[in-house]
Amino acid sequence: MGIPGLTSFINRNSTQYFENLQLKDTLVIIDGYALTNFLYRLYENQTSAFGGDYDVLAKVYTDFINLLTRCNITPIFVFDGAYEQRKMETIMSRMSQRIQSYGQPMKSAECMPMFGSDVIFDILNDMDIPHINCDFEADSEIVALAKLLDCPVISRDSDFYINTVPYIPLDKIILDLDSNIKVMNCQVYKVEKLLNEFGGLNLDYLPLVAALLGNDYIRQDTFSSLLRLNPGCFNCGLKLKRITDWLRKQHDIKSAISNMTYNLYRNSDYIKNQINNIIKDYKNMNSKYLSFILQYKKMSTYRDRLRHLKPNEKSILPPWLEYNYRRGTINAEVMTIVTLKKIFFKVQIEDYEKLPYYIISFKIMERIIGLLFGKGESIPTIGRKNGLNIGQYKVAPYITNPYIPLADLNKSEMVYRKNIILNLVGIKKLHGVPKDMELFILILIYWAVHTNNIKSKHMHALIVCAITFNVIKKIEIDPKNKKTEDNNGKSVIEENITRVNKEDCIKAMSVLSNYFQVGQYYNNKHLYYKIIHSFAQFQSCVYFFMILNSLLDFPFDQCRIENFYKGTFLYNLCVEMENCDPEVFVSSKLFKKLDSLNNVYKSIIKHINVLLPAPKKRATVTQDTNNSSRPKGKKTQKNQK
Repeated sequence: MGIPGLTSFINRNSTQYFENLQLKDTLVIIDGYALTNFLYRLYENQTSAFGGDYDVLAKVYTDFINLLTRCNITPIFVFDGAYEQRKMETIMSRMSQRIQSYGQPMKSAECMPMFGSDVIFDILNDMDIPHINCDFEADSEIVALAKLLDCPVISRDSDFYINTVPYIPLDKIILDLDSNIKVMNCQVYKVEKLLNEFGGLNLDYLPLVAALLGNDYIRQDTFSSLLRLNPGCFNCGLKLKRITDWLRKQHDIKSAISNMTYNLYRNSDYIKNQINNIIKDYKNMNSKYLSFILQYKKMSTYRDRLRHLKPNEKSILPPWLEYNYRRGTINAEVMTIVTLKKIFFKVQIEDYEKLPYYIISFKIMERIIGLLFGKGESIPTIGRKNGLNIGQYKVAPYITNPYIPLADLNKSEMVYRKNIILNLVGIKKLHGVPKDMELFILILIYWAVHTNNIKSKHMHALIVCAITFNVIKKIEIDPKNKKTEDNNGKSVIEENITRVNKEDCIKAMSVLSNYFQVGQYYNNKHLYYKIIHSFAQFQSCVYFFMILNSLLDFPFDQCRIENFYKGTFLYNLCVEMENCDPEVFVSSKLFKKLDSLNNVYKSIIKHINVLLPAPKKRATVTQDTNNSSRPKGKKTQKNQK
């Protein structure tokens, strides 16, 4: 959530409300998405113009966690889950603002790329760091955990300024990710200092302070007349003065709520309900996710003390799926689809004169919806429609034959689950590809066929990027980092990878690294959008294929996006290949006289050409008069051949 104007007010008076703190030897609750957004914008360095440099982002997240470890700080990362119906107005407003911003010629809008926040989950799982994906908004769970574990909260949400837990805003931390310091210097906020400035107030009234200030659920001018303020007043200091003066005159919480809503002729029941929700969240002392968090090895010392606190709520997801969802290997998008029966597309930088980037992913979404709901009606998908306008498309479920319910999918035969993805791509069998590259190759084929990129510079750039991060960089660092465990039955690609030598990798990186830096190429608007739109489409395919793969309980190893997509690198390669044969450019310039790498590259190209499905007429998207569209294609068992 967020309280408009409060953060600015607090920062203008920061010396009064904050204390210096050397953070070490403690637990801390971290607002996961607040952290990823903060770190991304801090280290973005204009790379958002190209769809994200995920390798850099993964390193920043890893370095931050290592900093905590050096300071003997045990973090618990808590992430928001599904969008909520009660926030729909806010969601739509923010989507519209982003479309207007990213649709402008300027590319320095710091657009959070498709996987900007998702990258961290693999890192947390690799490092066995306690973390949890909540069903819905995480704020109340963050507060409950901080109270239970008696530790501070790290976030950037203004709601925590009106709470009793010690709060460390992210911009109050001195970040030095490269040093070996063993203490984190920061400033901690305590609400008592704020309230004392305005004459003091019983902390029991704090939820009403939040309600009277307004947030994402209660309009900030709802109580303007009660507080004798002009509608639209943004003076937080004046508001807090009026609020605390008014609350001190109230007999108790119950009568205060009655007096607050007495003259609200419209939506009074809704406002009362929201106030009660805020109070409930403030009083909550039991996290429904505590038992999951206590399973982590780093939380072993807290198990005996807190094991008596057991949640009684059940997830709406099957147990096997819930476990993966909590760990973040199932995207929060799934919970939004299940609870709201809607898909909200992320606003990305693309060519706004063309159809939205996500259109080609409809067939993937059909499978996702079919797995989640089985038979049913089409569900609306919401995002950019025409130009800079928001609109809807509708996507119908595709029912597999035979149909297996979601609860039992993880028990189904591996070949059945693999075939769902293979049939979608249009191939019968995938062979001869390293396991950690299988899903990437499948996505690459699907994208290339549906966007007419089979022989494009984009295709060759993506293959070079995959080789750079999965082969060259790994072998450059560690020459033993080759898949040589089983020398029998290796494919041509795998054999070629085992023959790559460190010397070739070092020479290749001296050339390839020149394309890692942000240049000025995107000043050519026509060339920029020509290149960037196809990559936005590719990322959409990766996003929804990864969701589909996870719902099938990972028949293919999931993509580590930082090993396959570096936007700046891809864009620069495409610029260089604009007026030449891509394959010649790669072989004669990037991998010139580097036979071991050229062999890997050429074997991948040859193998993809063998795998490509036979050409057929592609489905189109038709628009109806209700500002919604339905993609054509197979949807039910009747349509199966």
